[in-house]
Amino acid sequence: MGVEQNGKTVVLKHDSGASVEVYLFGATVTSWKVDGEEKFFLSSKSSLDSSKPIRGGIPIVFPIFGAPPSSPPEYAALKQHGFARTADWSVDKVIMDRPEGVSVRFVAPPPPSEFKHSYKLAFVVTLAAHQLSTDLHIINEGKEEFQFQALLHNYLAVPDAKKLSVEGIDKGTRYKDKTQNFKELIWPGEPLTITQETDAVFQKLETQELKLDYGNGKGLNVRFRGFEDCTIWNPQEKGKTMADMEDGGWERYICIEPGFVREFKYLQPGEEFLGQQVLTIF
Repeated sequence: MGVEQNGKTVVLKHDSGASVEVYLFGATVTSWKVDGEEKFFLSSKSSLDSSKPIRGGIPIVFPIFGAPPSSPPEYAALKQHGFARTADWSVDKVIMDRPEGVSVRFVAPPPPSEFKHSYKLAFVVTLAAHQLSTDLHIINEGKEEFQFQALLHNYLAVPDAKKLSVEGIDKGTRYKDKTQNFKELIWPGEPLTITQETDAVFQKLETQELKLDYGNGKGLNVRFRGFEDCTIWNPQEKGKTMADMEDGGWERYICIEPGFVREFKYLQPGEEFLGQQVLTIF
């Protein structure tokens, strides 16, 4: 049990033997091990030298999701998925270090000077025996309304993506399918399986809990609050176009990504947004 900081990383250890590794670059969770099994996918070609976003684990998407919008100007100038995942975060404090859990709060640095907004961005990682919780806190510290999008880009490790299923997407949920030029469709209510390239944003899910079944009797539940949407992504062979994705990597992960991305979230001065995620092994 305890917290160890090793230069670029922070490692949380639980009495059960479970552990979590977090890179200060992007506050990116890169590893979660339970009973000796790795629960996150990290590409063997991913850069870990702070030169570009880490391909795997849980990159933090903020203050935009996807390509930058055409306006306002300070958002249009951003790179894809914003700047949180390429910022150098720091440890704020160890919140808890007890048998029931180990918890650390990370804080982001000020935004780039050209981004004219004042806010506080914090990320809390909590490890228990068979559970990992990650909370994203955003406070508008400015005098004007602040708009943003936010998402936790989970790369969840799976034995075989072709055999998995994702249950819990409510029947009638609207979703935008990027593989069909962002066409808006209605989900029929059946489990999602990976039979082709998948890249869809499910909007305003009512249940806010998805079950990832590996197809071998094991899996994990993804429960979220505050984050109302969820992106599910697996590029299949299209993943070869990513320079930092290992060959055949798509077969070993699925991205289930709680977020607030169907539109912008607006915070009034002094208001706080809390996006919570809990991953539980079954």
